[in-house]
Amino acid sequence: MKKLFYLSLILMLISCNNRQKSVEKNIHLPGRATSKPANNTPPKKVQYSDQQLEQFLDSIGHLPTQALADKAAFWADSIFKNQAKIDIVISASDFKKLKKAVHTKVIDVLTARRIFGNKAIDSACNEASVLLTLKAGLIPVVYYPFDKHKSDFNEYAICIGDPTHCANAYLYFFKGNKIISKHNGYSRYGLDLEHYKDSDGKTVVYYKEEFDDGSGIWWNNYFFYKYDGDKLIPVLNELQNGNLQSSELRAFWLESFVQKTNPLTIKMVYYDQFSIPTDSGDFGPNIINDSTIVRYNWNEQLKIYQGDYKNSKINKPQVLSYYLASDDLLFINAYYKTLKATLFDKVKKKRTLYYLNQVKNYQRKQ
Repeated sequence: MKKLFYLSLILMLISCNNRQKSVEKNIHLPGRATSKPANNTPPKKVQYSDQQLEQFLDSIGHLPTQALADKAAFWADSIFKNQAKIDIVISASDFKKLKKAVHTKVIDVLTARRIFGNKAIDSACNEASVLLTLKAGLIPVVYYPFDKHKSDFNEYAICIGDPTHCANAYLYFFKGNKIISKHNGYSRYGLDLEHYKDSDGKTVVYYKEEFDDGSGIWWNNYFFYKYDGDKLIPVLNELQNGNLQSSELRAFWLESFVQKTNPLTIKMVYYDQFSIPTDSGDFGPNIINDSTIVRYNWNEQLKIYQGDYKNSKINKPQVLSYYLASDDLLFINAYYKTLKATLFDKVKKKRTLYYLNQVKNYQRKQ
């Protein structure tokens, strides 16, 4: 089960431009309220009055949204924006060997380490599938062509190590015989690496980056990158699937689907539930249950895609509230008007106030 990176590793990630996967057994969601402390000692909770809880809602609702959104986005954005930039021109003889490796779908580890200048390429990554393990010293090669003809070798990617079987797989992007970028290649459920031509004729590639997965918990983002000459630039980082069903306060789900690429259009489906104010741990009817379409416009000056959230039913801070690295304050702030409206509904009011009471108790301890 892939777990969240420690946030303290972000600075190391940025400085070395290389990502590492955490193998910790316990997940930590920064800033997220929970009704069970780490030592399992029952907390002494305060039952606030309805008026105090509504005032708490109003105070959080009027906080500056951008600061809360930036905090939630920081970790994933740090990974997205800091993939390793490489400038390695492969010799004619090595390029010939690499093309042969693409054809045979295998390369010897020593040759791979030399061509890519990466001593960390793992000789243990010799599992090509559940039915095929290569002999010692060989490693799988997975080829992703982005050109009209697979044999052009103009814009393409090569993964050294099978993405679904090698935790130390490396995904390299090429422009001709030049390596221009290195990404983490491992993906438990497959990279799902896709590509298309943007309206300006340039190639855009995207894949799902897995941050966490497990029983009742999931977090993937779409990472979009664009060829810009002989560079690969980050252009869009958007939530693909964020859900948390194991919380005792708020259960949520948001899933995105790329509907078309010109213009880039993504459909989002999402819901939120609050726990019932009992000890059952059950959740009541949805507080939020909706879907929307977000279209993305290319900003040539900034060289990024920008979501047209003004013409959708969700905005960026609300999307970020479905990150596992988000916290309850962003959710309350981003959905302030929605939560305020629930106070005029007898059934929803009870659940909203119960949720706010739990969050306020959590914040009191910080």
